[in-house]
Amino acid sequence: MKELGPIVPIVTPCQRDGALDLDGFRSVCREMLSAGCAGIFVGGSTGRGPWFPLEDRVRLVRTAADCLGGRVLLMAGCTALGLPGMIEAARALADAGAQAAVATAPGYFRYDQQEIESIFLRFADASPIPVVIYDIPEFTNTQFTDALLLKLADHGNILGLKDSSADLPRFESLLDALRDRSDFALLQGKEKLITESLRRGASGFVVSVIHLGPSTFVELYRAVRAGQARRADGIQAGVDRMMDLVFDVIHKRPESSTLFHLLNVALRERGVCANILLDHDGETPAWLVGKAREAAALTAAALAPARK
Repeated sequence: MKELGPIVPIVTPCQRDGALDLDGFRSVCREMLSAGCAGIFVGGSTGRGPWFPLEDRVRLVRTAADCLGGRVLLMAGCTALGLPGMIEAARALADAGAQAAVATAPGYFRYDQQEIESIFLRFADASPIPVVIYDIPEFTNTQFTDALLLKLADHGNILGLKDSSADLPRFESLLDALRDRSDFALLQGKEKLITESLRRGASGFVVSVIHLGPSTFVELYRAVRAGQARRADGIQAGVDRMMDLVFDVIHKRPESSTLFHLLNVALRERGVCANILLDHDGETPAWLVGKAREAAALTAAALAPARK
């Protein structure tokens, strides 16, 4: 497999009215670089990519490219409601400095596997930069089959897959089928599956809650790659405890904005950026502020076994 490492689906610092906060964005990029992250993914779900207009995403990618200076991989979200929008985004974001174009299956309409294959083959043909498939069934209401993914992996301009299906047996099956492909990357998108996925040969991971404490996730990656099983298991156990808390919070408040509230509290209290919330997100309830602080503390505590 092609090794990529820990990749950040970076948040989009902004004003409440949606105006970009590029200074805040640079600050988040710098923190992630300093922690040792191997890539930045602009305009993904965590960055609310589909919410912001293409011109804003171009500004974000240009800012990230300038901040990263080519030191790590720069991926850009090209998800759209149709193929024309996907292609337009890939071309514009490549011009801005993106090195890979990430896209889900288009939303709104329902597609079968043959239709998705046609869309992605045409997208890969038209994209000026390599394509990463983003499979997240909870948002798209469809899932790429193994057979389709293996067919798409043979396209010369498809770099890899970010798998957020939470289906570990499926992920393992793909790893087995693609293990000898040094030109293809399989990235885990679920926090609880990081260690097991890396041990079985995953290229890296892309997870939202890395913003709660990037060093914890980078150290988890390093421990697995160094063969430090006890250390990795200890960190993963701490991450799992944190994720149990996050799942409980999302169960109580299932709106997508709940994650943004959690990350916003953590980023603001670390002094990384001032805000990632929009007007319609409302104010953060006091109980949720407390849970965000607890989640950040658990993320930091997960690293404690690595320091002993």
